[in-house]
Amino acid sequence: MSNKQISKDNREYWENKLETKFREKRQTIESLHQVEINDQAQKNFPVFKKRLGLEKDIVKFLKVEKDYNDYSKNYQKMLDEKRASVQLLFSKIRGKLKSWSETRTIWNEYDIPKFDLESKIYDLSNRVENFLKETCKEETKQAFYKSKKGQEIQKLFDLEEKAKDLLHSDMIGSEVLSQISMIAKQTNINMTIPTETIKKISNG
Repeated sequence: MSNKQISKDNREYWENKLETKFREKRQTIESLHQVEINDQAQKNFPVFKKRLGLEKDIVKFLKVEKDYNDYSKNYQKMLDEKRASVQLLFSKIRGKLKSWSETRTIWNEYDIPKFDLESKIYDLSNRVENFLKETCKEETKQAFYKSKKGQEIQKLFDLEEKAKDLLHSDMIGSEVLSQISMIAKQTNINMTIPTETIKKISNG
């Protein structure tokens, strides 16, 4: 008979096999008695709870738990109803703002506040107010530029653009500076270009 010890691999194999076989046997025996155990546990349960002294505490707990759950359900229901009212009226306002945006060129439909179903607190009134203030300001500005004062400012923009265009034109340098000097005079801007400068450019 050999005195050689069992190898590590063989030891692990037999150890796993033994664990599996014994576990399966235990489960077979336990399953046979499970019905009896379940029935006995059900009979023991009232006595078990009484022994722990939890009966009165559990009765009180069930009462406050039910009260909380009922309040939570009603609160959520009321919250959903109120949210629906907010959404309904806001949709009416937003619908009118969208209609106006179709006839007012400076309005941008995408700037109109939107309703968010996920919000916990709404500040739509402030957002609508701010939107209206901005659009009112833009329309007032647009109307102003059509008035006499506004046309004066617009004329400055136009003359400035004309002067810049001259700088990028193919005209002779001296002519460009002469033209810009004349434009400056039209605007009463103190930007007279010395004659010597024009002559130097003309002479190269």
